[in-house]
Amino acid sequence: MTNPDATTEPVPELANSDDWAQLCSLLAECLKHPDERFFTDVEAGLLDTEIDMLVDRLDLPEPEGGPATELLPETVGSLDNEYIRLFEGLESPYAIPVESPYREWHAGTGREGLLEGPPADEMRRRYDALEAEIPAAYPPDHLALLLDYASVLLESGGPDEYRPFFRDHFDWLPAFQRLLETAEADAPFHRWCARLACEWIPIARNRLDLPEPTAGELDEMVERVDATASSTGVPDEKQFRE
Repeated sequence: MTNPDATTEPVPELANSDDWAQLCSLLAECLKHPDERFFTDVEAGLLDTEIDMLVDRLDLPEPEGGPATELLPETVGSLDNEYIRLFEGLESPYAIPVESPYREWHAGTGREGLLEGPPADEMRRRYDALEAEIPAAYPPDHLALLLDYASVLLESGGPDEYRPFFRDHFDWLPAFQRLLETAEADAPFHRWCARLACEWIPIARNRLDLPEPTAGELDEMVERVDATASSTGVPDEKQFRE
């Protein structure tokens, strides 16, 4: 029998959720392969302007190491090559921005740290439910796509939808940040963008009263990725740009 005096604790929510949605979308664009339009916008200072605005609105720490305009190489092709070196394994060690390698793999397989694990399966189902296509250049659980999806939830859903997503899909970012610190590639722009995601998304988790992963859990995540990196790398067909 239901107790009429019982109360349900409200689900913690993010203040300024529309601004958080904008930030997630912006970070997602920063963590995708760059194209000419993106390069031109960054070069013109538009990224720095938008970041400054959102930092002020969301009371976030000022980004260190910028501005973005000073971190660009001369061409968009060079910027894309830096992306591949840092995130896709042209140089080792590298920092893989995909959730599955940080997780235990499917139950009963005795395997872990592999691409296309349970997070990829879940994101594929989520995109199917939206009748949206997953871009061919990225795994379903690539950080850029996770951020895009979080932006959608923040714009159109309530805290009962976006809070579980932040709980389940962003706790691996401190492990990703560890790998960024040891990655070999000289890729100042994308390293800077990834650090912003690793700093600001955990702040959102904290404001949602979500627990931080333990040091032991992060150690296990890094070990899984190290096992993955030894057997994967940049695809043979990857095209590098002039």
